Amino acid sequence: MEISYTAQEKDSGRELLRVLRGDMKLSASMVRRLKNTGGIFVNSRPVYTNYRLSTGDIVTCDVGSAEGESGVVPERGEVDIIFEDEWLIAVNKPSGQLSHPSRSRYMGTLANYVSGYLGGVCHAVNRLDRDTSGVVLFAKSAYVKSRAADALMHGDTVKEYLALVYGEFSDSEGVINEPIIRLREGDMRRGVSKDGERAVTHYRVLKSFECFGECVTLLNLRLETGRTHQIRVHCEHIGHPLIGDVLYFSDRSKALSQKLKIEAQALHAGRLRFVHPFSGEVLELCCKTSREDLYKFFSEN
Repeated sequence: MEISYTAQEKDSGRELLRVLRGDMKLSASMVRRLKNTGGIFVNSRPVYTNYRLSTGDIVTCDVGSAEGESGVVPERGEVDIIFEDEWLIAVNKPSGQLSHPSRSRYMGTLANYVSGYLGGVCHAVNRLDRDTSGVVLFAKSAYVKSRAADALMHGDTVKEYLALVYGEFSDSEGVINEPIIRLREGDMRRGVSKDGERAVTHYRVLKSFECFGECVTLLNLRLETGRTHQIRVHCEHIGHPLIGDVLYFSDRSKALSQKLKIEAQALHAGRLRFVHPFSGEVLELCCKTSREDLYKFFSEN
């Protein structure tokens, strides 16, 4: 895969590295690999990154030759594809499956199966907690991953979830703006702290209903930021833990989850909308899972 850029008048005298990292949006690691493979050219001639450009120079980079190892072992397995083109593939991750290999488990993850489907290529753009279901986006090269990750960080990106939470809300919608921090080194749990990173969650009540004498609420949630466990931490913080959550819960939410026989957080990443980094079109990815039946059951009863 080759990408190119034609130097404009504003680029005259600029160092090539600035164009590679800025206008061509190449990561530092990709530039290093391109240097090692001799994959950087100006007007079809190999050059160093300190080359000074002139107006009209054509910069070409062979990003395909500089493709790094993804570190994911290809494995045959079921992949529920909801979108695919020459750059990206989006899949519907079931609850209970890891998004990506970890130190304790390097096989049987969604990334392993996607890598097997793609013939050994797999670069995760976003991830979900093991027990959260929904849209996970993968790129077909390291360069595409970098561009897609940047696209997801833009303000017009929409990440929406469905969740079942404990308790009744007094307002039909609201915003949780509370910074999140890891509670202790080596601990999975996060919590709200003024010393944490900015975290903003928008919520909208879809419906509330009674179960075993307790109130359960179906929420639509939209993330403005993407901190680890953000929805789970924020919902627990405001007194409405997710049903089934075994990490963030109250005594009453835990008891109700046990009565409902829900053993994993009832959270589904159902919608991801962003501007495609190459086509420039707005890409809207939506998916349903068996959890949709759960939400539908509660919303109709």
